[in-house]
Amino acid sequence: MRVFWPPVTSRWNDLTKRQGLILLLAGLVLEIAIRWIVRPDIPLLKPGNPWFDLPLRLVIEFGMILFFIAAARSVGASLASVGFPKQKWTRWDWGALLVIGGTELLVVILLVGERWIRIWNEGILSEGLSWAGAEFLFGFNQETGFRGLIMAGLLPLVGIRWAVILNTLLFLIGPIHGPGLITWIGQNPGAGLGYAAGVIVHGLAFSWIRLRSDNIVLCGVLHGIINGFMNGAGFALRVNL
Repeated sequence: MRVFWPPVTSRWNDLTKRQGLILLLAGLVLEIAIRWIVRPDIPLLKPGNPWFDLPLRLVIEFGMILFFIAAARSVGASLASVGFPKQKWTRWDWGALLVIGGTELLVVILLVGERWIRIWNEGILSEGLSWAGAEFLFGFNQETGFRGLIMAGLLPLVGIRWAVILNTLLFLIGPIHGPGLITWIGQNPGAGLGYAAGVIVHGLAFSWIRLRSDNIVLCGVLHGIINGFMNGAGFALRVNL
């Protein structure tokens, strides 16, 4: 049962409710307020948009990692309490990376493999990989924001069950997925419900991995694989084709 049921470790228990509240507010500012400004919905993130700039995207995502670390340190919280692994990765961590990450890569190949063939044929592989790197960091930071700051803040305030529920709800309606959800529902309610279900499943899955491993880096890498290769290919092609 310990293979499946979280938490194996619970360093978040070291956080006080005051620290949790501050971390929660920092996460909401980062992933709700700031994201609304610096990350337009994917259909709007295209050449001509001031935010569609590769160096800027890299700076923003690196900056959000620094914000995550600074927020934890500013309230006297250890990095382990917000999900940075204190010890070496366990066999479970490496196994999850191998199995889940490998499955993700297979799904990406099936869904957008032809995009990377076009990128190769157009001779823009280096640019494609640069965009993939930027979008990998974007996926990574969804985890430092939602399963890092926000979940670390919710856990001492409301406990595991409600932390997972509220975290997943915010993940669904926030600026990363909320605009797309509204668009999908307006155009095709059935597709909108499918989109919502997919986001919810992802939110619950990454919450489980976060609690099972206490390793936000693992969550970030797994999330980054999907975003990096899917979004990165799309953005590279928008620039050049």
